[in-house]
Amino acid sequence: MLAYEPGVSTGYGIALTALSLAAAMILTSCGLGFAASDPGRWHAPVGGAVIGAGIASMHYLGMWALEVPGHVSWAPDLVLVSIALGMFFGCAALAIATRHNDRRGTFAAALLLTLAIVSHHFTAMGAAQIVPDPTRATDTLSLSSTFLALLIAGVALSVLGMSLIGVLADRRLASRTRKFEEIISQLSLARQEVEASQRELQEQKRRLDTAINHMGEGLCMFDAEKRLVVCNDRYAKMYRLPPELLEPGTPHHEVIAHRIANGILKGETSDSAANRLLSALNALPADAVTSRVDELADGRLICVTRQPMADGGWVATHLDVTEQRQSEAKIIHMAQHDALTDLPNRVRLRVRMEHALAITREGGSGLAVFMLDLDRFKEVNDTLGHPAGDRLLQAVAARLLECIRDTALIARLGGDEFAVIDYVTNPVVEATGLAEKISRALCKPFDLGDHQVTIGTSIGIAIAPRDGTNPDEILKSADLALYSAKSGGRGSFRFFEPELDQLMHARRNMERDMRDALARGEFELHYQAIINAGSGEPSGFEALLRWHHPQRGLIMPAEFIPLAEETGLILPIGDWVLRAACSEAAKWPDDLKIAVNLSPAQFRSKELVSTIVAALANSGIAAQRLELEVTETITMHDSEAVFAALDQLHRLGVRIALDDFGTGYSSLSLLQKFPLDKIKIDRSFVNALSGTNEESCLIARAVVRFAVSLGKTTTAEGVETEEQLAILRAEACAEMQGYYFSRPICAAKVLEMVRRLVQPERRRSRVMAAAH
Repeated sequence: MLAYEPGVSTGYGIALTALSLAAAMILTSCGLGFAASDPGRWHAPVGGAVIGAGIASMHYLGMWALEVPGHVSWAPDLVLVSIALGMFFGCAALAIATRHNDRRGTFAAALLLTLAIVSHHFTAMGAAQIVPDPTRATDTLSLSSTFLALLIAGVALSVLGMSLIGVLADRRLASRTRKFEEIISQLSLARQEVEASQRELQEQKRRLDTAINHMGEGLCMFDAEKRLVVCNDRYAKMYRLPPELLEPGTPHHEVIAHRIANGILKGETSDSAANRLLSALNALPADAVTSRVDELADGRLICVTRQPMADGGWVATHLDVTEQRQSEAKIIHMAQHDALTDLPNRVRLRVRMEHALAITREGGSGLAVFMLDLDRFKEVNDTLGHPAGDRLLQAVAARLLECIRDTALIARLGGDEFAVIDYVTNPVVEATGLAEKISRALCKPFDLGDHQVTIGTSIGIAIAPRDGTNPDEILKSADLALYSAKSGGRGSFRFFEPELDQLMHARRNMERDMRDALARGEFELHYQAIINAGSGEPSGFEALLRWHHPQRGLIMPAEFIPLAEETGLILPIGDWVLRAACSEAAKWPDDLKIAVNLSPAQFRSKELVSTIVAALANSGIAAQRLELEVTETITMHDSEAVFAALDQLHRLGVRIALDDFGTGYSSLSLLQKFPLDKIKIDRSFVNALSGTNEESCLIARAVVRFAVSLGKTTTAEGVETEEQLAILRAEACAEMQGYYFSRPICAAKVLEMVRRLVQPERRRSRVMAAAH
């Protein structure tokens, strides 16, 4: 709209009109921009106020540019109200526009902005009043105020509408920009995730490669076309494969050909060998796991396990099992061989015997089984120690190996017991020849370094299938023959006879009966007097064990004591003997001693001392009246423990007597070390005193003189003649014992014998001396 201010040129009015438009656009844009720059609480009201100011500037500058024939007067109150309305509705419009981005918010903001313009414009128009002035005429076209108001409002609305459209477009552009930035950000995040996944895949691949290359097994994978897919370093090193054969796609036959050509696999190195191996590999089932063991040229054993895959290829693992197989072989060898001599043991012997017996059943030959037991081995082991005994067993094994043929087998069954098996066509002749050869070889002296020892062997022989058809039967027969050989004397051999089985059956019956004899009260003690050589009166009695069997009658100790020692029954029997002897001695005069024999097995018991103390306490006799007779073999077995037990008993007052002197391996050091009170000369030397062999007589006299010279009480056993008595008295032997004086008598006759041999006056003096 063109307007002319009264008295102003048309150009001036046009300038004001342009200024009103520019002011409206500038202030409206500033208000909208300020409100949109920050969605804070006060930015929208301030922006709305600026827009209201822009509306007011546009209106009043436009009105100022209007040229009319009169004067324009203004109502101040309406002018302020118009400005306030424009600013209020402008604030509300921008507040809604900045907080609501949807269509409803946009429509409400536009409506309020329109109200701001309309309310301001019409209120401002109402505040203006034109007073006509006839003196001022104008040649311009006169327009009605209503038309001007509508025109100005339309222009204002257009300006504000375009500004609002620009703001909304800017907002939409900003929204799309934000969306685009969000998409770019998401793409960046996706790219980062892809890069992280790639790094993770690379790390997993590195880890997988590291794990595969550090496997203890060689690993290789081939596809359905028999081309290499992957393999690890272990596989390449195991078969010394060059780098060019490790590339993916290498044909399988080239790998095999390289291994054959370079002599890595044991056997031929020709192309035909490679073809045979490939043919064998191709013949393996395609849908089953297979395993085989290849032997390499350097002796290694490789276990190859082949696992088929669904696509037709396969994965194979190659494990070096050399040490494992060697360890297994060593374990099997240890399980079937003796650790000391490296001879087969009982397990290996049974396996070989089963095989040999199967051959004898098919053919006409027989199988000879020899059971060997070394003579005097225990004496060597006890006197020289276990290391010397071990060296002796190794030397025996070496000599036995020199005696046999390649078809024979030698086994150590334990301790000093060996077994030999061999095929025979003439059993008696061949078995006898081998037994004699073994006996001669083992009778020769053995040099053990510091000592030279001489032993022998007892041999039992059984022939299969005559003496048994299975390993248990034939070994039992050979064992019975060995028992018979040992009973007949050392250094002999015996063939199995059916009667031996009856003897063994009787032995088992005796063992069974002996276990029940204590409970049934079948044992009893007899007593043999020990005579003082000077006075001829008894100084004590030796307790001798007897067994009254309900069917067999009286059984002497020589028949059942060895069996009791073998089975361990000697311990409860020996305890009973101690208690019974002490109880019986309590009925005798206090000056009479009671002598009890102790078995080596009793000395190995930790309860010996406590058992003796209990027997003394229960019977009430003085410890000085108990005399324990021990053999020389006790002093040679675990001497420190034996010495401790003997010393403890000696300090209690119990007397210790060395029995069977001269028949064992006693040394002066042993006689001096152990606390002995008495020495008993073996009956074999006493018998020799009155014999016709001069050399034997001299040896017997020397033994008696030596025993007397030790300063101990000396008792001669087995005195049966007047001549023996006279010689022993001449040699100053203190005590004597034998049939010349008395046979063993039952307990009821002991006191009768004492009354008969001792005068009352002498008995009283002896009792008084014993009491002091």
